[in-house]
Amino acid sequence: MKMTKARISSAGAACCLVLLAAFAWAQSSISGLEIGSPTASIPVLDVTGQYKGQRICYVCEFQDVPNVLAFFRDTGDETAALIKQLDELYLRHKDEDFKAVAAIVAGEEASPWLEELSASAGLEIPLVVLRRGPRDVAMRLYEINPEVDNTFLVTVNRFVVDNVADISADEFGAVVDATSQMLAQNTL
Repeated sequence: MKMTKARISSAGAACCLVLLAAFAWAQSSISGLEIGSPTASIPVLDVTGQYKGQRICYVCEFQDVPNVLAFFRDTGDETAALIKQLDELYLRHKDEDFKAVAAIVAGEEASPWLEELSASAGLEIPLVVLRRGPRDVAMRLYEINPEVDNTFLVTVNRFVVDNVADISADEFGAVVDATSQMLAQNTL
């Protein structure tokens, strides 16, 4: 009888450890504000937009219009592919007063890469950097996980209506779907 209880207790403890590990892994891939959260004003350095070279708050600029605020940990091929897809999404919906902005968390050293990407791909969305990099206040205000490659906050009226994080270019359809739902609800 004692042996059976010991096996059950060991199995229960092992199960709890597996669940705790799974929860910790899931928490590490969470990034960005929760749905329903308000979006705070955050100054960024505009690299390619109409305010090039200036500090600007695109959250303030977009105010109540539907938009996507995209945060990328750093530069690279996958980031470039996602930014291009975000620009295509913007172009498809810009007549609906939809906006988008892509921010590189790495900081000002990403500016030349963003300028080259914008010029070579003919991007229309503004590309910006967090001025203080990963130490920028935007990281805390927007709860951006520095371990996650990207975070897309779909917002309207300065509230988050969807959050898509840590995706590959092949999974960008999740951002497209969230944006389509937001735009459909925004016209009701």
